[in-house]
Amino acid sequence: MIAALRRHEAPMDHFAQESHRKPILRIEGVTKTLQNQHVLQDLHLEIAEGEFLTLLGPSGCGKTTTLNMVAGFLQPDSGNLFLRGVAANTLPPQKRRLGMVFQSWALFPHMSVFDNVAYGLRMRGFPGSEIPTRVTAMLDMVRLSSAKDKFPSQLSGGMQQRVALARALVTEPDLLLLDEPLSNLDAALRKDMQVEIKRIHERLKVTTLLVTHSQEEALVMSDRIAVMRGGRIERIASPHTIYTDPHTAFVCTFVGDANIFDATIESISGNTAALRVGIQRILASRAPRTDDRGAVQIAIRPENVTIGRQGEARGDNTLEGTVEDTIFKGSNITYEVNVAGRTLQVLDLPKVGQELYQRKDHVSLSFSRESVILLDGGRSM
Repeated sequence: MIAALRRHEAPMDHFAQESHRKPILRIEGVTKTLQNQHVLQDLHLEIAEGEFLTLLGPSGCGKTTTLNMVAGFLQPDSGNLFLRGVAANTLPPQKRRLGMVFQSWALFPHMSVFDNVAYGLRMRGFPGSEIPTRVTAMLDMVRLSSAKDKFPSQLSGGMQQRVALARALVTEPDLLLLDEPLSNLDAALRKDMQVEIKRIHERLKVTTLLVTHSQEEALVMSDRIAVMRGGRIERIASPHTIYTDPHTAFVCTFVGDANIFDATIESISGNTAALRVGIQRILASRAPRTDDRGAVQIAIRPENVTIGRQGEARGDNTLEGTVEDTIFKGSNITYEVNVAGRTLQVLDLPKVGQELYQRKDHVSLSFSRESVILLDGGRSM
């Protein structure tokens, strides 16, 4: 146990780059139908040892079905699932060496924190002499040593979540499954627990599969994110790559906010593409997969657009528009600006004393060619 408490030194993108790393979990061509609906369709996925991978998507996309299949609660209709290279389609849950934390943390109310964490060790027949050492080390890891004699009803929501996490980790599972474990926490505590789970993962290097619909949780905690849609994986990459190069409009708008427009490529010169969006001409850095001509979709993140007084030009692209609405959010303001009949969202971080724009103000919007994201028109990658 103590030997496992080590620092994670590899960079965030290394799992996508190191093909020699053996997968803990491999899913090959899995399909699943529930109540006459195709929930999973030809699903392929690998999770490397020590990786934190998140299945992200809206309700009904198949992410929870995938997790339940990995856990052994469901079996695929076709395709194969492997754990550490061993076929696991029909392997019962108790033989899969998994740790699980679900939305309801399912702590035993009549047991102390110590006994809740020790429960899995006792059920798996660990020697009684080892249990106190293992539990104490894990409680120290989740910073609950001082609460070991308390009962769940005496703990805050965040502390109860850490007990559930400690109970799942103390048996040293091959794979940790997290099914929206933060959904029952308030917003502030949820942010704290995101950092806490990331810290613990970096210490223990436990291979982890998280299911969530929260883009923030996925971006903060993951080594890679698999965005699911309609039972398939639409895009899988590191958080930074998912955000900056989403490939499709669905991924782009599900992971962050974006202004999406239909455009036509007029010409390409070197690494720059000239696009036509209605009556507007926009320059964009050419993506490697961009065709020389034709219709495309483009995206511009609101935070990459600079707003200024009419006539001000600060980037490769400048558009003139009229403020339709201002949405004050405390640390930032979102402006909705009408540009030639289209509405663009602009995220601004006003400085102290800065004058804010009001409805009907005439403004200039500027953005660089590098900030224009060329999309693939919605096809799965």
